[in-house]
Amino acid sequence: MASRRSTNFVCSRCLGNGKAFFSTSVRARQQNLNHELPPAPPASGYTRLTNRALIAIAGVDSTSFLQGMVTQNMLMGKEPVSAARRTGSYSAFLNSQGRILHDVFIYPMTGDTSVDADGDPHWLIEVDKDEVKNLMKHLKKHKLRSKLKIRALEDGERSVWAAWNEGAESRWAAYNLDSDFPSKFSPASLVAGCIDTRAPGFGSRLLTPGDGDLLAHLPDGPSSSSSKFAGGEVGLETYTLRRILHGVAEGQAEITRESALPMECNMDLARAIDFRKGCYVGQELTIRTHHTGVVRKRILPVQLYHEGNQPDSNSEMPIYDPHTTISLPPDSSGANISKTGGRKGRSAGKFINGIGNVGLGICRLEMLTDISLTGESSQYVPSQEFEVSGGDVRIKAFVPPWLREHITAGIARRAPTPRPSEGHEGFRARDMVEQLEEEEAEAEERRQG
Repeated sequence: MASRRSTNFVCSRCLGNGKAFFSTSVRARQQNLNHELPPAPPASGYTRLTNRALIAIAGVDSTSFLQGMVTQNMLMGKEPVSAARRTGSYSAFLNSQGRILHDVFIYPMTGDTSVDADGDPHWLIEVDKDEVKNLMKHLKKHKLRSKLKIRALEDGERSVWAAWNEGAESRWAAYNLDSDFPSKFSPASLVAGCIDTRAPGFGSRLLTPGDGDLLAHLPDGPSSSSSKFAGGEVGLETYTLRRILHGVAEGQAEITRESALPMECNMDLARAIDFRKGCYVGQELTIRTHHTGVVRKRILPVQLYHEGNQPDSNSEMPIYDPHTTISLPPDSSGANISKTGGRKGRSAGKFINGIGNVGLGICRLEMLTDISLTGESSQYVPSQEFEVSGGDVRIKAFVPPWLREHITAGIARRAPTPRPSEGHEGFRARDMVEQLEEEEAEAEERRQG
């Protein structure tokens, strides 16, 4: 069944133009498992992330403890004068096999006596709300004799926000990404945050005390702050849609616990991994993959469509249609992506999550995209269509421009250096050295004669 066409389309690239693509007053009423689809996300806005929770770690050993547990570097500067970082960051906890346990944001805290009253270093870890108990168990398992305290914050103690303004630079929000620069917020405000590095221009992550509105805590106050977020506060599903359009996975419903690898989840691109830091749990496989391996699967944004309605092959990103009639079965998460037609062959990936006609999938790059990782023949055929198992929905993967650049740079880095040909500068230099050695040998013979 063909989907009903609409002019109210939006892609993540177009969101940055700051234009209104869909009015909330004419929201499409589409029944998708008795659920109304959200409108396209505004170019600027903010969302209270009720699906995330916080864990506090405080104590003399808190920084060194985290340094040995997460993929991010918790220290800034060079040895022996390195100090605890003053900026929040995206990171991950891994198991000993290098698989992701939890994707997290970690924030340094200062002046918050509710976290630590002794003046020791302390941190807040933002994690999937359903995974708080698992992460607490993991932390306590590795605590041993470290001098630190761990506790989960209660609901209402602090609020977690995602904020974005695609028409302006995001550095106003909290931190300078390129240096260890302190927050623009006053320490007395108890607001923490960081730039969300999971996709270019994706916005900021902010923590505020209590359960009040975000705008009340911004440096300029509610009156002038509202202009920074012209779209106002939007629902959690609108934020999820925006994540999907940018190809960003979040939480263990999308980043499968003890299964997903960091690079497959684009954590190398998201600056969640410091490949120069010392040992941490799961480091060995991560470093080996970075230096010698090939990442054949990655999380990508995908377009869902019905047969005969194939998306434009020239488009770089999926296009969201709030009027779509596409619906997936309730158990589609984790369903295989396979070729249409006769023999299915090898699975091309797995569908992760979706809203309407867009979603995320863990995709084999050389089957679902035109990227060739090793220089050998690719399995990609432009005319080949793929489907999500268990339904009649077709699926097409897209490689965001920033991810394509990152993959291409990695391929070039791993490529062997070709042997120089005759006449190359390297050979001329070698010939000159040999000639000088011969002349010196002849001169030495004449002196001896």
